[in-house]
Amino acid sequence: MNQAIAAIPTALRLLFKDPVNLFLMLLPGVLAMALYLVVGSTLIKNGLAMTEGLINKYGVAQEHGAVAYYLMAGLLGFLFLVLVSWTFVVIVGIFSAPFNVVISQRIERKLRGQLPATDRAGGFRQALGGLVRSLANELKKLTVIVALTVAAVALNFVPFLFPLAFLLLALLMSSQFLDYSWSRHELPLGHCVRDLLASPFAHALAGAAFLMLVTVPLLNALVPALATSYYTVLWTNRQIAKS
Repeated sequence: MNQAIAAIPTALRLLFKDPVNLFLMLLPGVLAMALYLVVGSTLIKNGLAMTEGLINKYGVAQEHGAVAYYLMAGLLGFLFLVLVSWTFVVIVGIFSAPFNVVISQRIERKLRGQLPATDRAGGFRQALGGLVRSLANELKKLTVIVALTVAAVALNFVPFLFPLAFLLLALLMSSQFLDYSWSRHELPLGHCVRDLLASPFAHALAGAAFLMLVTVPLLNALVPALATSYYTVLWTNRQIAKS
């Protein structure tokens, strides 16, 4: 438990005081917002154009047409905000995956006293180079996440099993970000499971904390990088202590 607490300031320092890691942390959120702006503006523009066309086609009175136009604008804006709230965390998580790979690698190298492998431009190129592999890995993880989430939701229907459902989600949260270190060292599944369950309380507590942070608007865009940094520090320090 002491290692889990001690990893927090180290993770924040290695993330925020390294300009490359800071850049890689902020970029996925910027890319996600740019995507939403393009998609949102296109949907609203086309929806309002269609509304205006229907008003003109059916000869709606000017005052009624103006009311219908602004009602549609409000409805489209509301639906877009709902879409963002439902998908933002997933989109940022997918966008951040290749950048988190680089962040995790850089942090481990620093903790082991090695020079970082890349500068900002190199980190960006490395992230883009591993984009397809990272996306494929994230899609595989997403499948597992959905399956375990469904299992956790099913457990919620049995009141006395709610703590077990929450514990499952918290451990799942931890495993998502420990996976960056596991994958980099090509650890087999059995080793990963033992690693996760070696400190179940610490991993569950950290996973629960990040689950709560995901619910905070804007801050949730930074959660993938924060969690990646934290779990990389935690995992690497444990490996150094064992050696």
